Amino acid sequence: MSEKVNASAHIAHISEDFFFDCQKKTLFTSAGNLSLNRAEKGVLHKLITLSPKMVSKEELIAAGWARKEVAETSLFQTIRTLRIKLKEEKVGQVIELVPRLGYKIKIKRFLTREQLHSVTSIPKPPAKKRNKQAKPYILISLLLAVCALFAVYFTADRPIDYKYKLINDNKNNTFIFLSMKQDDFDSLLQTTALFFKPTNLTNTLMFIHKLDEEFSIALCTKTPNGCDIDTAHAISFKHSELNTLWQLLDQYLPQIPPLAAMNVLKDNTNLQSGVKSYNIFLEDGDFNTNLSHHFVNQVNDSTWLFTSINYRPNSNQSEYIATSFRGGRAIMKPQSKLPFLITVINYPEYFYWVLSPSDKAKLGIKPPGPLESLTNDFYVDVSQYKSYLLFRQPHLQLWLSEGYGFHWFIKNGSFDNVFNQFIRGEKCSELPIAFDDKQTCPGDP
Repeated sequence: MSEKVNASAHIAHISEDFFFDCQKKTLFTSAGNLSLNRAEKGVLHKLITLSPKMVSKEELIAAGWARKEVAETSLFQTIRTLRIKLKEEKVGQVIELVPRLGYKIKIKRFLTREQLHSVTSIPKPPAKKRNKQAKPYILISLLLAVCALFAVYFTADRPIDYKYKLINDNKNNTFIFLSMKQDDFDSLLQTTALFFKPTNLTNTLMFIHKLDEEFSIALCTKTPNGCDIDTAHAISFKHSELNTLWQLLDQYLPQIPPLAAMNVLKDNTNLQSGVKSYNIFLEDGDFNTNLSHHFVNQVNDSTWLFTSINYRPNSNQSEYIATSFRGGRAIMKPQSKLPFLITVINYPEYFYWVLSPSDKAKLGIKPPGPLESLTNDFYVDVSQYKSYLLFRQPHLQLWLSEGYGFHWFIKNGSFDNVFNQFIRGEKCSELPIAFDDKQTCPGDP
């Protein structure tokens, strides 16, 4: 389907004071630009470039969420937000719904940049005048810009100063609070009573992370020299689910297959680099489980290529079925700030769904909820993100990733040696976690 916008007349006059630049994908008025997220830009651009034709829901979803699988509710919410930003006085005034098919937009005409300045009060950029006296100021500005670029360059990969605190209680529980933002960390410490509500918790190691409205916890039952692998779980949830978590924790968590019991892609001598991770999303009062299998290929001393296959359970959780895969490059940093053993910079390169929505419905696979969809969106939207190794013991590691929260990694073979060169000594953690026996982590046998 061809687009009717050309390089000369590329500015759509939507309504009296709203314009959209199809080349820059910017929505603006005489007062300035209006903020649009990635989905809003894609959907609005597709509607305008195909106007006055109707655009199907499938085309709009593909335009707004490339390489992602989202429900129609996401498109509905984006259309609603666009209507608000375009100040529709009544539904359909600008963006019109074609029942059961799609949407179309009403625009007045397409303008060139010169026409835009002639028909609106938007000032035309003044002609550039050569000013010899301005040269020193230009040079100073250039020097300042270069200095700023160098500052960004030298600080971009420096480890983040995470805030953290360890608390032990009289039931042999250890709680570790973490956040990269001071406000979130203060909130965690001020509301610690919320995290001690389960009075029957004993011998538990629990990590609690907060970032804005999203929480992630990792927990396991303590043994004399570490964690019981069969009880290692990681749960992500939003603030609204905080009270629900404690109501469901004892009731549902033991029923969810433990990490060590997962039988997808069983380890064998041909797949020594394979590592499993297992995490849970608490959404709308229910646990949704997700399993991933990760494979790495070492490029040099500090760089690995990785591929991850993601699995989702069917309706009765009797089988895990591959639904998507992603991959990219990971670079280990030579230094990591407390409380982390290792910092890794991940560069995501691709994310693809294996099954269509209809295929997943046939197999009884529940679609991702809003929080899980956010983690997928995060992976596609960012150019890089950091992961941190927080705790390890033979065959088990706990990682904290930006945009993902906690993940336990497990392998029934040797994989710790991949990171040994980056870990100082034989430490299991930089945190003084108390176990009955003195714990060392010489690496997997």
